[in-house]
Amino acid sequence: MWWIALYLPQWPLEALGTPLPDAVEEGGHIICVGPAAAQAGVHLGMSLPAAEVRQPGLKVLARRPEQEAQALRMIAMAALRFSPNLHLRPDGFLIEVQSSLRLFGGPLRLWRQLQGVIHEFKVSHHLAAGPFPETAWLLARVRGPGQAQARHRRLPNALRLGVTQSRDLQALRPALDALPVPLVLQAWGAPSTTAGLLQGLGVHTLGEWRALPRAGLQRRLGPDAMRLLDAAYGQASDPRAFWAPPPTFDERLDLPERIAELEGLIPALQQLLQALQGWLVAQARLAGAMALHLLHEARRHEPLPDTVHRLQLAAPEQQADALQRLGGERLHRQPLVAPVVALRLVLQASERPETQDLQQALPMATRLQPGSQDPAVTRQALAHLLDRLQARLGEQAVQGLRCRDDHRPERASSTVTLTGQAAALGVADGVPDQLTDQPTDQPTDQPTDGPLRHAPRPTPRPLPRPLPRPLWLLDEPEPLTEHQGRLVHRGTALVLRTRPERIEAGWFDDEPVCRDYYVAEDTDHRLCWIYREHRAQAQGWFLHGWFN
Repeated sequence: MWWIALYLPQWPLEALGTPLPDAVEEGGHIICVGPAAAQAGVHLGMSLPAAEVRQPGLKVLARRPEQEAQALRMIAMAALRFSPNLHLRPDGFLIEVQSSLRLFGGPLRLWRQLQGVIHEFKVSHHLAAGPFPETAWLLARVRGPGQAQARHRRLPNALRLGVTQSRDLQALRPALDALPVPLVLQAWGAPSTTAGLLQGLGVHTLGEWRALPRAGLQRRLGPDAMRLLDAAYGQASDPRAFWAPPPTFDERLDLPERIAELEGLIPALQQLLQALQGWLVAQARLAGAMALHLLHEARRHEPLPDTVHRLQLAAPEQQADALQRLGGERLHRQPLVAPVVALRLVLQASERPETQDLQQALPMATRLQPGSQDPAVTRQALAHLLDRLQARLGEQAVQGLRCRDDHRPERASSTVTLTGQAAALGVADGVPDQLTDQPTDQPTDQPTDGPLRHAPRPTPRPLPRPLPRPLWLLDEPEPLTEHQGRLVHRGTALVLRTRPERIEAGWFDDEPVCRDYYVAEDTDHRLCWIYREHRAQAQGWFLHGWFN
């Protein structure tokens, strides 16, 4: 097994948002200290009056466990893309990723991808890996503070050996043995008597602890401390309850300060979308539609209605980067009506992925190569283009065409909103995917003097030559004039180039037409589509469209 631990050393302080306070207190004592307060001599466990004496004007806020839990849940949901086996703690989490190593291209690649996801949340953190959950947690919780900031450093050499060369404890045993006992007991929440007893015995590291006789230590320390020590070295069972994400995605993110510029919303939106991607992966679903709510600052104690940006995807999507591009395009279409204090992202529609859709949702290491001619890749790329065009220009500005069973040209097709992948790719309802002029079945060789056992299917007739149709039809046909027996359009004479095509329809809905259509050419050699109306109430010549 392989576990990765994430420890957030400044979480009670950083979960409060910016501007950050100098310290956080709980029960009248300091539990988290910022850099400036630490330099002034404020330390953990100090009483609030003593801390204010050390640094006059110290800005201290009370701890908010609910806000911490909500913010940590966002980070945990983002990490679910790597494995559903996640154990949540108040100041971090443990995630078991043994079964995901091949999917993400190996342990080092998975490690770096997880670092990139955590970096999006802009929090101080320590990461460590180990073959057992308590091993990884102690290395992150105790050894981590002695290292440089985890978000800016490479994998430590001792951990690199443990990750790439073995899955047992041999590569990590020296790092475990060197852990100081007081910090380990603090991580376990052990009573002070345990620390005093070990200090009296001259024990300073875990390696020295394990070297003492076990029977005597168990009588003095009790079974709990020895059980945790055994779990750290993989010598005792360590079952962990895995965290279950919410059944629906409806998350709110309070901004650290009121934001009046659209660019200031992009980092917060990215955090929400990272959490959405992890939730979608854990649920094995693809996003189809979502709504982004901008919560505004109240004016004169009167709340303003939320600004809601709805995003309907032409093709289901799971990747946060693609969703961020669409969300950014949608945000820039409409200026802010008031400063924003929070974002809320609601997943309105999702679907189970098909095999081809799931292929596109996999990490880049397992996808097809960019030069692949797989039709699914082409369809997905086209759907992403349509999504971006709709996000930038609006849904009504990017539409598709659907055929209708009507011979009248102005009613032979209609525009449709691209709300699904089939419609987005221009597939009309009721239109066959493929037409052929070859027989669908050969006649069976049956005698002619008796009943046929199986009547042969009729051989389809070849498709007729397509009739000329312009791509540009006018909204309203333009009347044409006649001069000396020639048709004229805006002072330009027209010459007929085809024989007439009679279109007579509309009797079934009381809007009949009876027209003879021609292809005509003007003096600039442009081709147009004109017709002569034969109805008594609307006789004459009209221009209906232009050819490219």
